[in-house]
Amino acid sequence: MTARAQDLPVTEPNVLGKRLSVIMPAFNEAEHIYENIRRVCTALPGSDWEVIVVDDGSSDETFRESDRSREAGFPVKTLRQELNAGKGAALFYGFGASTGEIIAFLDADLEIPPESVLQLLAQMDATGAEVAVGVKSLGSSAYPRPRRLLSGIYRRLVGFLFGLPLGDTQTGVKVFRREVLERAIPRLAVKRFAFDLELLVAASRLGYHIVECPVPMAYRREGGLGRIRPLQMAGMFADTLVIYYRSSFWRWLEPGAGTKMWMALFAAGLLIFGIGVGKVLTPIVLQPPVSNIVYVVALQFLPRALRDWLLVLGGIVLLTLAFIQLNKSLLNAFARRDRGDLAGIFNQKD
Repeated sequence: MTARAQDLPVTEPNVLGKRLSVIMPAFNEAEHIYENIRRVCTALPGSDWEVIVVDDGSSDETFRESDRSREAGFPVKTLRQELNAGKGAALFYGFGASTGEIIAFLDADLEIPPESVLQLLAQMDATGAEVAVGVKSLGSSAYPRPRRLLSGIYRRLVGFLFGLPLGDTQTGVKVFRREVLERAIPRLAVKRFAFDLELLVAASRLGYHIVECPVPMAYRREGGLGRIRPLQMAGMFADTLVIYYRSSFWRWLEPGAGTKMWMALFAAGLLIFGIGVGKVLTPIVLQPPVSNIVYVVALQFLPRALRDWLLVLGGIVLLTLAFIQLNKSLLNAFARRDRGDLAGIFNQKD
């Protein structure tokens, strides 16, 4: 039996005592969207809330089915983007039409149940945080091994690059106080694959308190990676690198062409020096135990061509790690001037 608006619970108060807007981006969800909207409306307590469904350029009847829920009396706003602009763009479009003091993002497929919004609200209320982020369990047996592996790799990459105190940035349920989005969204550039990351980087650097809350997940996609395709994985990686650059000390400093040239020459010089050291050490005749140490350190047990390439790759890895750590140190030491994007916005909450 399908619930209508008059069947919804109205006795329990909103957890935070503020109006709540739940924004659901949807893409080709016509088969499930009506029932999923009903589930969300049934799960939310009280009456001071709204659901905003944004059809992100679907090729099926997602918008018509969403609008049918509105016609049935559910407190739903239905919006449509004519072209598929990405999940981030859909969420930001929905935010522009929202009226709540608290904003929740929730994936329309409901692989994460709508009750998770209440969990995050309770966590915000208990901690006084301005942002609450759902964290899915990678150990769940329902979560395919390829997705667990991919998510684990991406978590570690994000942690290393940005130093965010979060175990997960990509789970499809998040809750924000309105002011966080009002301040963060104008700084953002990514609208597709890694928009969650950019939003949380901005919120963190603006000085807002972010908390995590474990949420259940029911994986329903076909295949080990679901909707994720190689092109999307490449897009996620590219977006992540773009966000890293936009939030880096180098973007904030904006060194001139001359400085960039000298930095590139310095890096090239280190690589050449490393290769040169390896070649110089190769013909030198040393006595034990020094010869044994050099034999291992200089990779003399490998063919020369392979050894040279390993030295080059090793040099690149060391330079990359040093660059990332140097960027963190420079940001912490110097980056305070706000450029109006992600660069340099540290503890600027007040």
